[in-house]
Amino acid sequence: MANRALDDLVVVEFAQMVSGPMCGKMFADMGAEVIKLEPVGAGDEMRAHPPFPGDIPHPEKSGSFLYLNTSKKSITLDPSTPAGAEVFRKLIVGADVLIENHQPGHLDRIGLGYEALNALNPRLILTSITPFGQTGPYRDWKGTDLIEFAMSLTGYNTPTMIDDPERENPLRAPGHQAEMMGATAAAAATMFAIFHREATGLGQWIDAPCWQAVASTSKIEMAALTYAGVPFSRMRGNVATGLEPLPCKDGYVYTLWAADSHYKALKTLLHNPPDFESEVFDLLVGRQANDDVLRPMIRHELLKYDTEYLVSEGQRLGLTIGPVFTVAQAANHPHLRARNAFVEIDHPVAGRFEYPRSLVQMTATPPTSTRAPLLGEHNAEILGRLGYSLDEQQGMRAAGVI
Repeated sequence: MANRALDDLVVVEFAQMVSGPMCGKMFADMGAEVIKLEPVGAGDEMRAHPPFPGDIPHPEKSGSFLYLNTSKKSITLDPSTPAGAEVFRKLIVGADVLIENHQPGHLDRIGLGYEALNALNPRLILTSITPFGQTGPYRDWKGTDLIEFAMSLTGYNTPTMIDDPERENPLRAPGHQAEMMGATAAAAATMFAIFHREATGLGQWIDAPCWQAVASTSKIEMAALTYAGVPFSRMRGNVATGLEPLPCKDGYVYTLWAADSHYKALKTLLHNPPDFESEVFDLLVGRQANDDVLRPMIRHELLKYDTEYLVSEGQRLGLTIGPVFTVAQAANHPHLRARNAFVEIDHPVAGRFEYPRSLVQMTATPPTSTRAPLLGEHNAEILGRLGYSLDEQQGMRAAGVI
């Protein structure tokens, strides 16, 4: 197997659920040795979350856990105990990065805060992923993906193009998008810190709040408010042309007609309906002012055609247009299949399933995903490396330390 980009890094992941494990996954699939610390007994809380094969819960079969923890090693450890804290410290001495997603102050409360860890290993990069950050009025707020998403403009913006705000309330996005955005930002910042360490020899503490990661995606709306004093509105009449899924004969498409060239291409795509030729629609200002007339006309015409025609011909004409896919359509799409976007991974308990491959492709150091670990699978390997005999490990196991 070709060398992977981060083969020389050791990462300790003291995190559960989504944000921390997703950040750790990005390092693990790129070749870093990621040692995942799981609570003694039940393990990472995500092990109890669906989906499960056959809808039968099992701690080794959670699809969410298996995806978020590919390519890692698992040890069970309770760092809040004196013996567990000692194991933790030994791990940190040999680590490049520690990823954690506990509430602010948790590491300090168990005697393993940044100052203590930095004294052990000045080269350590501590990446702390939280809902709201290590400072600020909301520092100690409890947060979830739903709350982080809702508090960003992205949450209010979902859905856009509504007619009645009393009946069409804001909705959350599916999955764990806020946590994923926080994880991605944290991983990028950690790599920046690694480059800084190469130049200075010093580690640092990264404060990565998920809410801030989501809020930063609303740059256009923020700019409109800052520059022009115009607050964002979800109402259909106050939103630029496009920006909503439009029904066609066999599904939905997204398209825009703000640019004059796009509107001309759209007319050609729809075989130049006579009503579209009015001069009032020639320029953007006219299309926006008369959106209540133009949009129903476009919706009516799109219903005459299927998705394949609209998208393939629209793209040929230079129109910004794309289909709205279901999960099954996206997962089985020939474009993603041609790019090898999925990989089959065999797991000794869960079985063989397809997983999304790494987010990027690299020619010299291709990422590779291997199966997620069993709970505590690497206890003997990691603890033995740290100098603990089998008898000592058995004693820690009996005491509930591992």
